[in-house]
Amino acid sequence: MNIGLLLALATGFAPDAQAADTPHSLDADTAKVVASVQKKYATVEVLRANFVQVAVSDLYGREEQRGTLVLQRPGKMRWTFAGSGREFVTDGETMWIHNPEAKQVLRFQDFSAQASTVDSLLQSLHKVGELFEVASLPAEGSGARLSLVPKEESAKAQVKALELQLDAELVLRKLVITDAFGAVTDLSFTDVTLGGEIGADTFRFQIPPGVEVIDANGAG
Repeated sequence: MNIGLLLALATGFAPDAQAADTPHSLDADTAKVVASVQKKYATVEVLRANFVQVAVSDLYGREEQRGTLVLQRPGKMRWTFAGSGREFVTDGETMWIHNPEAKQVLRFQDFSAQASTVDSLLQSLHKVGELFEVASLPAEGSGARLSLVPKEESAKAQVKALELQLDAELVLRKLVITDAFGAVTDLSFTDVTLGGEIGADTFRFQIPPGVEVIDANGAG
């Protein structure tokens, strides 16, 4: 799983619940879709789903992983990977990346500061028209399919393009991300649930015994 992708997805459920104004430069049909998406996600604080990730790159070839995720604004998430036991967990301040096979945990301190640099991907579904140049693509069935290109130059340096697919109810179904090096990450989502209560321990990470903790910020 691309760490930059994870950071961006986490910040996609930002604390600002106000939907952004839809840019007037969009064509009427696209503007209508964007406005509907922003309205739907303006008050969404929790998202649960199953996911399948397929990543294709010249360096690593094709990799497929699957699992479950829970996101909660602001900036909290837990990705659990089936089979490997790998986890990505953050409470919005510290991020933990657990790799049981390597018996290691990567710790990213001050997660919110790191996430603020990843403006290239999916800052927020409720501000999609503000953060991206949006264009409609032919949709599958009655859903919506949008091409998104980051407006910020720093974002363009990390990601070339993002494709967002939603079903007829505008529920997230797929993200296709092409990074600056041409690697493509395809994330498909099923059993998506918006809203609901989250357990107090959902985003709390307990360091397993016998693992090495590596501070990814370079501090002691």
